[in-house]
Amino acid sequence: MKDLSILTDSFKLKYEKFILGCDSIELDESWDKEANGEMDVFYENEILSVILSLIIADGTIGEAEVRYLNDNFGLSYSVEQLKTVYIALGDEIDAFFERYFKAGYQMLQGIHEKLATAYKELFELICQIIVESDGRVSEEEKQVIAGLTL
Repeated sequence: MKDLSILTDSFKLKYEKFILGCDSIELDESWDKEANGEMDVFYENEILSVILSLIIADGTIGEAEVRYLNDNFGLSYSVEQLKTVYIALGDEIDAFFERYFKAGYQMLQGIHEKLATAYKELFELICQIIVESDGRVSEEEKQVIAGLTL
């Protein structure tokens, strides 16, 4: 198991590069901003949805997982606040995976293959960090990760 701080630093670096890539694609007008909104916001929402689903998948929301979310996305959730968010959005997050996750990746593949590969690498890092941040990998987390296969 890699040190979580190394994984997190790697994620931050790759995430910053990914966002710059999104900005570049928007400048080239390869992204339908009218239909999809800002590209970086679109994919940031996907990433946050995945993180939230992984955090809650094992039935518990741990301090380390919430700290990771807060540190990497400039948020300030407490464990209790995140539970409230998940209760309010749980069905929407589940529907997101069923309808949009792979479609968002495929859309990115059609626009820029290299950026799509970078996006996939971000998800692999996210999965590794979240499941390791609380020191255990549950069957539920494994199922969520299996659903993320791109």
